[in-house]
Amino acid sequence: MKNDPRNRRPKIWSNGMKCWHIKDSDAKALLAEEPWLADPENTNPFHEAYTNETGELLLYYKYTKSLLFSSRQAYMKDREEFRKTPPPSHVLEGHLPQGAHFIEAVPSLIDELARTLEIPRESLDSSFDSLYLVEKALKKIRPKRRILEIPNLFPGLVAYAGEVMRKATGGEWFLTEVGGSIHEPYVRHGPGGRYMNPWLELYKSITEPGPVALHVLVSVEVPPPDDLKPRVTFVNEEPDDAYETFGELVKDQKGREVYRIGLRRRTK
Repeated sequence: MKNDPRNRRPKIWSNGMKCWHIKDSDAKALLAEEPWLADPENTNPFHEAYTNETGELLLYYKYTKSLLFSSRQAYMKDREEFRKTPPPSHVLEGHLPQGAHFIEAVPSLIDELARTLEIPRESLDSSFDSLYLVEKALKKIRPKRRILEIPNLFPGLVAYAGEVMRKATGGEWFLTEVGGSIHEPYVRHGPGGRYMNPWLELYKSITEPGPVALHVLVSVEVPPPDDLKPRVTFVNEEPDDAYETFGELVKDQKGREVYRIGLRRRTK
């Protein structure tokens, strides 16, 4: 064919298989000018699949670019390996054993944090400056991933970071149940307000290169004083003792205001 996509540079998968992203007109030309057979095993509601006598595989998408693979056999092997891969676990799995009782455990977790890091308890006053004391103590733990292994150290850090956020904003704790025994703790400003995350960036800073800079993690989450206002536009009034549906006006990655709809544990 005139504009054979195979003449362009392909993407090479980890198993050495070549893959070309091809526009709709080239995909239709391939199907029209070469002998292809339908491949029901790889056809699904999103794309049609075809194979040819040389063993190539074409996944034809109607509304986006199609994919041409150099080897159907390699594609099938890679797909089978992917199916065997265990699903990713939640970052809090095994690291926040308090689960649904986390909020009530916050005071005792901070007490234990002070003992573990050998910081006077009165110094952990939920102030922004106190985070530097915690950071200094954490530098003594090497490798830093041990923070996740020392009993209740990570939960204590989440609790303390959240308490600093709560004090800075006048907010309150709430939990979101995401499945099984995993509950995500957040701090929100005021009833039905904007939420702050005290655990995700903390976990990343422990497991990825770089220091555990608690003061940076907290300052990023806490909004400027002039933005400390409720952001939730509605909360359902149905008589449910456990959960509430909420709609929150937030900004997406491009800075546009969009609605985030969710379900969370109702604050008592």
